[in-house]
Amino acid sequence: PGTNGSQFFLVFQDSLLPPNYTVFGTIDETGLATLDKIAAEGTVDGGPDGAPKLDVNVKSIALD
Repeated sequence: PGTNGSQFFLVFQDSLLPPNYTVFGTIDETGLATLDKIAAEGTVDGGPDGAPKLDVNVKSIALD
């Protein structure tokens, strides 16, 4: 118990997602505005992808 994990990616701009990853949704305009703010802060390692420099906490999501 308590040993499983999962992760998901919010793909920003054009990106090559490996074929063994499953795309399961889209982000609406409000969500894209939030993602723009997160991306504007850059990544921890300064590269084009990776963990965001800005601390991000997902408090809720809605699935239609």
